[in-house]
Amino acid sequence: MSPAEPDVVADTVVVNYFVAVGAFDLLATLLGGVVFVPRAVFDPDEPESVADAAVSELRAGLRFHRRRAGDDRTPLVLRQRSERALPQLETLPSLAASGRLVALDLSNEELRLFAQLRSVDYVRQFARVAGLGRGEAAALAITLTRGCRRATDDQDAIEVARGVNPELPIHRIRALLLRAVEVGLIARPRARELHRAMVEAGFWDRGAL
Repeated sequence: MSPAEPDVVADTVVVNYFVAVGAFDLLATLLGGVVFVPRAVFDPDEPESVADAAVSELRAGLRFHRRRAGDDRTPLVLRQRSERALPQLETLPSLAASGRLVALDLSNEELRLFAQLRSVDYVRQFARVAGLGRGEAAALAITLTRGCRRATDDQDAIEVARGVNPELPIHRIRALLLRAVEVGLIARPRARELHRAMVEAGFWDRGAL
């Protein structure tokens, strides 16, 4: 499969938590060997001089954890959360350089759909009160246009995706971990351990594995 033909497109939340707990390789295996994301999620080519407000979402998260890990004014529990995640998030550029994390550019059609998905007026029909974030909108624009599957755990993105195309396959984090158990990639205790680590890293999930 070439980088131009993704089967599954992931957004920020999925990549963020798998990377944060050191399980990127597991995610890549589950998604066919390569993790495809829009450049809004991670852009390996953006210079360090790009402002936080304009930088790709995963790089913005990396910068945030760098600052918080070194800020003595931050509550200890939050500083330790960043200290645990930071070494893993620092691997994002090398993952992209290795070809295992691939950034996708939007076509003109996808750019138009991206703008719609960012619009409050458009998503209001799906009972949403705010447009989708940049990464979620870009990933959904690609999946709807190219007929890909979707890896996300963003509830607004899921509701809009189901509203536009009820048949669109969506892979949530917990389902991905269970799939890893089903196909023999990891044992269930390891899946529970990873899920627990993600929750401790900030992943909001009311369910248990």
